[in-house]
Amino acid sequence: MTDPERFWHPYGRTRDEDLQILADSGQTGWWHDTGNDTGIPAPWPKEFLNPKTGWTAENHDNPRKNQSDNDPENPPF
Repeated sequence: MTDPERFWHPYGRTRDEDLQILADSGQTGWWHDTGNDTGIPAPWPKEFLNPKTGWTAENHDNPRKNQSDNDPENPPF
């Protein structure tokens, strides 16, 4: 039987496994935002890969977001 919690985790782990990695001074690949350039290692959000949860990768350089910034004939510099 498959564990649905593992299905939505980027590495197929459970939250308990993430917490154990952190307890052993490891890193999960996810950090809490501390408002500066560093973060605190943290477990992945529950159901991170589930599209219904609303998690997205923030991308300030998304070409569809602002077409004028990505016009090769009129570079933004």
